[in-house]
Amino acid sequence: MTESETHSATLTWSVPECPFTVESSTRVLDDIRLAVTDAFFSLPRGGAEIGGILLGGFDRGRLVINDYAALDCEHAFGPSFVLSPPDEARLTDLLSTHANGAGGLRPVGWYHSHTRSEILLSDADLQIHHRFFPEPWQVALVMKPHTFQPARIGFFFREADGSVRANASYREDTLEALPIRQMPAGVPTARPGNDHPLRDSRRTPVSAPGPVLDTAPVPPDSPPENGLPLDEPAPADLPAPKFMVESASSTRRWLAMEIAIVAILGIIGAGYQTRQIWLPRVLAAVQPASSGTAGQPLRALGLNTIDSEGQLQIRWDRSSPSVRNSSDAILEITDGGPLPVALQLDAAHLETGSFTYARTSEKVDVKLIVHQENGPDIREVTSFLGKLPDRKPAEDPEAQKQRDEAAKEAAKQAAQLKSDIDFQAAKTRKLEQEVQSMRRELRLQQQRRMTNQLPYK
Repeated sequence: MTESETHSATLTWSVPECPFTVESSTRVLDDIRLAVTDAFFSLPRGGAEIGGILLGGFDRGRLVINDYAALDCEHAFGPSFVLSPPDEARLTDLLSTHANGAGGLRPVGWYHSHTRSEILLSDADLQIHHRFFPEPWQVALVMKPHTFQPARIGFFFREADGSVRANASYREDTLEALPIRQMPAGVPTARPGNDHPLRDSRRTPVSAPGPVLDTAPVPPDSPPENGLPLDEPAPADLPAPKFMVESASSTRRWLAMEIAIVAILGIIGAGYQTRQIWLPRVLAAVQPASSGTAGQPLRALGLNTIDSEGQLQIRWDRSSPSVRNSSDAILEITDGGPLPVALQLDAAHLETGSFTYARTSEKVDVKLIVHQENGPDIREVTSFLGKLPDRKPAEDPEAQKQRDEAAKEAAKQAAQLKSDIDFQAAKTRKLEQEVQSMRRELRLQQQRRMTNQLPYK
């Protein structure tokens, strides 16, 4: 997690994009982690998000975090860390109080937890950062707690051009827990700058077992780098924030819910451990047809339907053991009417795996009952719902017969008429020939008379 040894009391965070190095006391980060975790478990479904300011110093490319001060957020907009106008006023007073704090500490940034989102800066977070922490070296620390895993942290800073990469931190680290300490009464709050020296928020170790991290504090004789010491905070009695205060009735209600959940889990666990005793009986009573021959489970029939222009294809899995071991079956089809149509299927029809049916309604229910040779019947049901295709109304057979006879009669009459027309045409041609012949004969006779009337020369 750090660039130093894991047992060191200093965490060092740096990335190539950041123009300075961030150093923090692991005790300070662990105190923030404890407060964030406590708030995380204070409410169901994500808990409450908290925040505050980071105190320390900045000198020659090195930002040091020595302490922190929590902001008492009233959570007027819900459990998220969104500041209301009174919260912003308290933050302004908190920054003013620690502007010239004891030991030269001053606000070097701020921190807040994200319990319902990843490690990033939202639009509201960016507004807080730009408004209250405008210095180019001031940072934002986002911490995300977890129920079973270590908390994760990420720093956000201003780059050389003044922009802030808000969608994700350049580097995320896991924050391992330090040796277990006794929790204070509540989350640390800000203290006036002229009070006693900064608190040491380390708790007295308790006898309860837990993960222990070998943390060796920096010897007091070692000289600080660049003149910025990493002081350990001092203890202080601090009030609990408003969102963590619960009434006695609420506590009893949560206790009753926890007892009920434990009881339910116990019943479920006992049922799971004894499932080999009661489960076969339940399955035999509820689904008597689901057991196979000789204690072997049977596969489902895979009954389904596919429609093609009103032709309903009823299909089943012909490779199923239930089908292969069957003697015959009954296919019941309910097509809009009150009574189903029952079709007897022998073993040969079952092996085909399909049956086509011309449906007449928009809803068709299909049931396949397979009779086992050495076992109970297997039943499976499916339904099809869909509009009927556009079809032409069926014609009356008698009308169709009359239409065919009329067509034949019309064809016969047409043939007779054509024959009569051809006969008349031949007769007409014969008459025309006779007329032409008579005309030629008349012309010849006229020419002979005129020749006979001429005087002889």
